[in-house]
Amino acid sequence: MALEFDPSIPIESAYTPPSYWYTSPGFLKGEEETLLANTWQFVGRADQVRESGSYFTAEICGESILVCRGDDGELRGFYNVCRHHAALIASGTGRVEEFVCPYHGWCYRLDGRLKKAPRLGPARDFHPEDFGLAPVHVCQWGPLIGVSLGPVKPEDPATAFPAVNRVMEDSNWTALQFVERRSYEVACNWKVYVDNYLDGGYHVSVLHPDLANSLDLGSYDTTVEEHSVLQSSGGAEGAARIGEAAQYGWVYPNFMMNRYGPVLDTNWVVPMGPDRCLVVFDFYFSEESLKTPEWVQESLKSSEQVQQEDIWISESVQKGLQSRSYERGRYAPKVEQGEYLFHSLVHRDVVKRES
Repeated sequence: MALEFDPSIPIESAYTPPSYWYTSPGFLKGEEETLLANTWQFVGRADQVRESGSYFTAEICGESILVCRGDDGELRGFYNVCRHHAALIASGTGRVEEFVCPYHGWCYRLDGRLKKAPRLGPARDFHPEDFGLAPVHVCQWGPLIGVSLGPVKPEDPATAFPAVNRVMEDSNWTALQFVERRSYEVACNWKVYVDNYLDGGYHVSVLHPDLANSLDLGSYDTTVEEHSVLQSSGGAEGAARIGEAAQYGWVYPNFMMNRYGPVLDTNWVVPMGPDRCLVVFDFYFSEESLKTPEWVQESLKSSEQVQQEDIWISESVQKGLQSRSYERGRYAPKVEQGEYLFHSLVHRDVVKRES
């Protein structure tokens, strides 16, 4: 703990967090119990639960979660666990009239209430109202569906992340159409991947030469708010994919939204271990752009190149973090304000809470 991160020190004098933040199984356990369980995790999309009875499942913090649209039109989230003998009651996506456990047939209404417990027999002091599916907090933000496992429902994303919300709403993000999901297992701590995203464009000209040629890096700007960061850059002349500008929004702790031209891609970074994470990309395009499938495929190809470059450097950083030669580093104060905010929030929610 002698090298602990100190968020009270100005960024100009501050050191980055110690390497054990990125390598310790115990530190990750603390993150799951405090930070990740108590924040919005954007696990799915509104188009997946548009109709009554439609549902999808997801996994966060080792928990299987079920999100569905009720007969009354309400969006609800539950732990995907039967209250009888703990079998998972649903998988994947689909549409049902009710949820039936595949183990013993216990049946649940779309609002989570227990409807039927077959052959329960003469069970004493059994009250069906006490055995409904356990709820979790759920929200819809534009085209996104978020869940939270904590005891207190987090602040509504539109008010919690005002700058990012404003950009997304002004760009009419709800009119975009989902096209594809791509998932990548990356051999790095989840925070390494987030750090890379939040370095204020510091790495773009070095690591992403093709992307750099599409941006006006001289106009790159970073806006830091209480729980979010908005990075923006003008598009280079003739850069059809980027258009006039690129807007990169991060919301605490592990979700990013990249809005440029007729495209939105979202990145959800899911811890899988102290040195491994899953990065889930969802791609949305405007209705007009979908009339040119070749352009859509070229855009996806460009995104894939950037992602492979980010994977390569993130895995390189993770290996370096385990070196006996490295303990902590320094910030570039003019560009890495987003990283400093991120580390300060992790300190608040993990280190300070445990001390």
